[in-house]
Amino acid sequence: MGSAFDEETPGKCRSWLPPFPASCFIFSSRFRRFAFLRSLPVGVLCGSFAFGCARWDTDRLEVRYWTGWTGPALAAQKRLVYRFNREHPRLHVRIVNVAGSYNKVRIAFAGGATPDVVSAVWADELAGYAMRGALTPLDDWLRRSGRSGSEYMPGVWRMLQYGGHTWGLAVTTNTNFMVYNRVIFRAAGLDPARPPRTVAELDRAATACTKLNPDGSFARYGFRPTNLVAWGYLFGGRWYDPATRRVTANDPHNVAALRWMAAYAKQYDISRMTSFESTFGALGTQNGPFFVGKIAIWNTGEWAREHIRRYAPGLDWGYFPLPAPPGGRPRTTTNGGSIFVIPAACRHKAAAWEFLNWITSPSAVREFCLAINNLPPLRAVAAQPEWSSDPFMRFATGLAGGENAFGPPSMPVWPAYTDALARAEDYALHAGADPQALLDDVTVRIQRELDRATRYAVY
Repeated sequence: MGSAFDEETPGKCRSWLPPFPASCFIFSSRFRRFAFLRSLPVGVLCGSFAFGCARWDTDRLEVRYWTGWTGPALAAQKRLVYRFNREHPRLHVRIVNVAGSYNKVRIAFAGGATPDVVSAVWADELAGYAMRGALTPLDDWLRRSGRSGSEYMPGVWRMLQYGGHTWGLAVTTNTNFMVYNRVIFRAAGLDPARPPRTVAELDRAATACTKLNPDGSFARYGFRPTNLVAWGYLFGGRWYDPATRRVTANDPHNVAALRWMAAYAKQYDISRMTSFESTFGALGTQNGPFFVGKIAIWNTGEWAREHIRRYAPGLDWGYFPLPAPPGGRPRTTTNGGSIFVIPAACRHKAAAWEFLNWITSPSAVREFCLAINNLPPLRAVAAQPEWSSDPFMRFATGLAGGENAFGPPSMPVWPAYTDALARAEDYALHAGADPQALLDDVTVRIQRELDRATRYAVY
């Protein structure tokens, strides 16, 4: 039986330029959001076209793959690419690392001169690229290969959708939850075997674990809530209604979440908290605040265990889901990460799909996630003993695969939206601004931005 790319006829290595001048791509409505490229020299654009294309390599079709992973993750990706090349004699995947050069990816998309497969697209960018017609919808490829969304955890699958189409696939996912210091809990009179289950219990634990110096400065604080997006979901809110395409930043539940966060800033004096935080070491070092006892409760994710093993191996610690208030969403988490896509400008889509389908298969996903101690987004892989028999990983995959796991909403201006929410959070906590007024303003401004963006939508 022939492979999906049998229609390709081997030939000599060659580069290509699109049949239209670069300015057509820059000024077309599809790529209007990338108009900053007008200032680039023509040579830069032409170079990007020549660099990003797929080519023939002797009698093997070359598939160019750009990735943003580094360190052990990049090494694991290279091992997988080597294995793919060995198992597919008619294809040769060439992996290029673009970590630290994400503008190069954006320039390639804007100019229409992309590689064949890219995994340097963040989940919150996916809808924006899809809306502008910069990506290949994967629906037909998935159907021909016998694949479907049922393979994926629901929250992960939702974040791969936009406008009724699937635009990318994932090989990892992540989650967020709390870890806590059992020794501090015990010293504060709390039961270390029973972590907080509600927001009210979390508040009491934060107070009990806070310790002040004689001069009133912090020796330790129990907890400080950050990340309004996650807490909005926990309080029962939503940030976007895809059915009506309406921004819902001022959902009453989101406002309540921000009020609760601002109450911490007032109770503990946010200026003293931030002054104390200036003494913190970096989280990924042995001087991280949780590792040295400067905070009792840490909002983190599944990567925390490896950090604790490395930097505080003797620490007595536990973990629990982010607590919800009455009427909120228990066991809520957010998903995100790097997504694999096939650019619309890819000339050899059948070959690109051959690689994408393989590297997102259960076998490859299992190998990659084991190599970097990450969570697999595929249900079948998450059910394997490496995750299901490990209590910590079973807890993390249970959150990631649960009904209250939320990836970035399927909207093309989510990066701008989260920036606006971060500013609103800062104003509420540091300036005492009214959460209702702040989120009303975000709703109006981001709705205007969304309407402007979708005016030029291809999808």
